[in-house]
Amino acid sequence: MKYKAIIATSLIAGCAGTASASATLAECAALADNSARLACYDILAGRSSAAVQENDLSASPDGADSPAAVAAEDNFVSPRLEEEEENANNRFVIIPHNRNYLLPLSYNTIPNEEAWQEMHPGNGMDKMEAKFQISFKAIVWQDVLGTRMNLWGAYTQQNWWQLYNTDASSPFRETDYQPELILSIPNDWRFMGVHNTRLDISFNHNSNGTSEPESRSWNRVIGSALFEHRNFSLVASAWYRIPEKSNKDDNPDIDDYMGNGQLQGVWKWPDYTLGFTLRNNLSSDNKGAIQLDWTFPISQRFSGYIQYFNGYGESLIDYNESSNRIGIGVSLTDPF
Repeated sequence: MKYKAIIATSLIAGCAGTASASATLAECAALADNSARLACYDILAGRSSAAVQENDLSASPDGADSPAAVAAEDNFVSPRLEEEEENANNRFVIIPHNRNYLLPLSYNTIPNEEAWQEMHPGNGMDKMEAKFQISFKAIVWQDVLGTRMNLWGAYTQQNWWQLYNTDASSPFRETDYQPELILSIPNDWRFMGVHNTRLDISFNHNSNGTSEPESRSWNRVIGSALFEHRNFSLVASAWYRIPEKSNKDDNPDIDDYMGNGQLQGVWKWPDYTLGFTLRNNLSSDNKGAIQLDWTFPISQRFSGYIQYFNGYGESLIDYNESSNRIGIGVSLTDPF
């Protein structure tokens, strides 16, 4: 903060000379430098240089406007993660993991009729259905081995509900379960204004809990890194599928459609968020997926939510079938 005091003192001294020569408001207004012009007005108003200097220092506590401090204030994910750690042992607090949402209206232009007919022969499948997700986590081991690392247990469940298909008794078309263990490692790596604030290593199980021929499941080890820059956050993830015996693998080609990683980004404004998720198998057949998310305020508790998905792997039963879906509803929490 010392450099600010020196600059302020110099400007005030210059303006004091101007004021002593019977400076007028017009002469102060003619000064091109904003700080010099303000200092000139202060002198005309009778404020001492000491008062101006004191206000300048008190307005910015030591280190408060350093690049690191400004970046920390602008980041919007890191403060939430710190708050989660503080509340980790409060049994009355449910900590969200992935986004929690409800889409009562979700329309898929190219539904997977084949899988539906296997489970519900003779009944048609509606293109309009409801979709929702619940996701939360709890701390298993805080400050692992005396370090700042934390071990979390998390659970995410996605549901596709044929709510309006009364002819088939409105069944749940697909439910995907995803428990995982996550070792979270805080980090403080910076490069060209980008702040890597967290590294995660997780063991992830994903299945739809059904029997053959509709059974789908896989296990992965996932490495993720969270990057932040002002109102933008990006999670880059790569995974390794744990091999299964060929006679027990109900989706041996899932990597061909789900790839080996994804990018998930969010831009946040005071009231709105715009997000994306990108996956690709990075092969010549170019199979992948994109999801776009937009939230907007509707109440103090809920945000309006529009979700668009195009590609493979929206659900496990559809991992090798392309979907083109748009839904509207409400979001309870943001991702990350």
